[in-house]
Amino acid sequence: MAGKERRSETSSRSEMQTLLRKRVRIRERAVVALNDTIFAAWIGRHLRRLGWGVHLARSAAQARQLTAEFSPRVVVLDTQLPDETGWLTCEKMIHHDPTVKVVLVASEPELGAKAFAQFVGAAVLIRQEEGTQAVIDEIVSQTEIVAQ
Repeated sequence: MAGKERRSETSSRSEMQTLLRKRVRIRERAVVALNDTIFAAWIGRHLRRLGWGVHLARSAAQARQLTAEFSPRVVVLDTQLPDETGWLTCEKMIHHDPTVKVVLVASEPELGAKAFAQFVGAAVLIRQEEGTQAVIDEIVSQTEIVAQ
């Protein structure tokens, strides 16, 4: 009986260590909600390579739900999501959790968009044509600012 208990205890410790390792590896979390699923997948892939936990959303409602559930450090939002604008979603998220950093991504540049992004509480507005690396660089920059 003692041998079974030791194996069970060793097994439990091993499972706990595995869980802790997974948690340690995932330093930060991000929610990504973009209309362009390929662009979203590339951003997710880059962040995962950096050790982030990434949750992809297909709508503003799903992005808000994932944000409430996982408390990510950063949320990447398209300015035009299927169910509501990223501008409104950003404002709702910031109202709910002022510590979350929202990176808005615009597929088409709009006059006054940067000023409006600041108005709704976004950390930054990036044009999609700037590419995935610009989004990743901004996410890393925003998390370094918060860590200091």
